Amino acid sequence: MTAAPTTENTRPERLGADFHRFWGAGVFTNLADGMLVVALPLIAVSLTRDPLLISGLTAARFLPWLLLAPLSGALIDRVHRMRAMVVSNTLATLVMVALLLALATGNLTIQVLYAAIFAVIACETVTDPASRIAVVPLVPKRLLDRANSRVEGGRLVAQDCLGRSVAGFLFAAGAAAPLLGIAGSYALCVVLLCAVPMVWRRSAPADEADAHAGPKGFWRSTGEGFRQVFGDRILRGNMFCNAGMMIGVNMGGAVLVLYAQQGLGVPAVLFGVFTLSSAIGGVLATLVTDRLILRRGRRTVVFGGYLAVAACSVGVALVPGPYTAFAFLVGLGFCVVASNIAASPYHQTVVPDHVRGRVAGVSRMIGWGVTPIGALLGGTLGRVDLALPFLVGGVIMALTVFLAGKVIAETARRVDLALSEGGQEG
Repeated sequence: MTAAPTTENTRPERLGADFHRFWGAGVFTNLADGMLVVALPLIAVSLTRDPLLISGLTAARFLPWLLLAPLSGALIDRVHRMRAMVVSNTLATLVMVALLLALATGNLTIQVLYAAIFAVIACETVTDPASRIAVVPLVPKRLLDRANSRVEGGRLVAQDCLGRSVAGFLFAAGAAAPLLGIAGSYALCVVLLCAVPMVWRRSAPADEADAHAGPKGFWRSTGEGFRQVFGDRILRGNMFCNAGMMIGVNMGGAVLVLYAQQGLGVPAVLFGVFTLSSAIGGVLATLVTDRLILRRGRRTVVFGGYLAVAACSVGVALVPGPYTAFAFLVGLGFCVVASNIAASPYHQTVVPDHVRGRVAGVSRMIGWGVTPIGALLGGTLGRVDLALPFLVGGVIMALTVFLAGKVIAETARRVDLALSEGGQEG
């Protein structure tokens, strides 16, 4: 006689308490990041109305990716990843406390805001890639897809939805309120990470040989990432395509806080809600992109998505009011996330496993590191007309997509081939 299935046998597997503490820590980090990108521009507007000076915040926000990303990628291959996250979030907390002190003592200037956002994002160049790797030992491999989905969902909701809107409402109570919220969120992340037992366990770095090789080994390890990216036509082409898109999209993004208030009539207290537009589009994209790829093909989703981002940016420049601009920004967010989802498996399946972290660091160094160029161009054009950065940025993105058409097509072909063969694990 076959025994009846027990509750224990039929109960679905759970991700476990350690994962959920780790997930909660990530939610608080992302909440702080979301508040940061809204609160600091709002504070900057209270200090200056110069579009170029305002755009400097976006430049300072992405500059660490240009200067530090490859080094951070090599570092997290040599140290305990969760401890690195504890240290980086602790430093981010201290930076926000220092910013609060500058505000309280009347020493807050636009230059102090630049320094603060640079320091916090420097910490993020460690936190972000480390968190993507650190989740792996927390769950069984068969549950990794579920864990990754929870992490990405938490990031979108906390950073792009809650964080941005909460910062706007807190700002109505005074500039100190969102800064306290950001510092508190980073601190809570540290507390939850310290509650994960793995933080206190001895753990060998991923690249144990490099870990004991000293400075020469560190620089050699970093150089391998550069050789991999610049020596591969597709990786190199995708990196420069991403750079062109980042320049274009951030030309408008750098002056959005001014354009929303002065050009579209959005009150400062609702600016955080207004920026929810792209987050809403991104969340919608996570729900349907897999079906879009099956029905329309990966190349169409990437190529068409990039072109639609350019068109939405132009639309924001030409629309007469906040509601239509909001709709175009929803479309922009949808297309950015959809095209990224369709293109990202290249790094996960085609790039050899042992260099994926360093390849990601080098790719972000160029792809994200050139963002200050777009931000400063946007600020300069914003001095002429605040709608102009969105218009010119859209044209730059469209030209980038057409120039990278062959690379996009080959990327999609290789990803589809790798996935049909079960992918490469390195």
